[in-house]
Amino acid sequence: MSSNRIALSFASLLCAGSLRAQEIGGRSLEEWRALILPRPEECSWEAIPWRPTFWGAVREAQERERPILLWAMNGHPLGCT
Repeated sequence: MSSNRIALSFASLLCAGSLRAQEIGGRSLEEWRALILPRPEECSWEAIPWRPTFWGAVREAQERERPILLWAMNGHPLGCT
C-alpha cells in the first residue's frame, strides 16, 4: 500500500465523527505517523544506483566486471491491469 493511500485512510479516520482528532485509540497523531511511515531500512532499495537503459548498464557492468540485475515485468507497476 502506498504511503499516500495510508495517509488518506488515516485522514478519513480522523474525520470520523466519533473519533477525536488529537487521539485515536489512546495514541497520538505522532505515534500513528511513526507506525505508518516506512523505517529507513525499509527504503534501502532507493539507494541502489538504478540505470535507466539496459545497454548503458551492460557497458558499465563490463567495465567494472560486475553482474547485472535486470528487472522486467509485464503490466502496470501498481497492478491496475
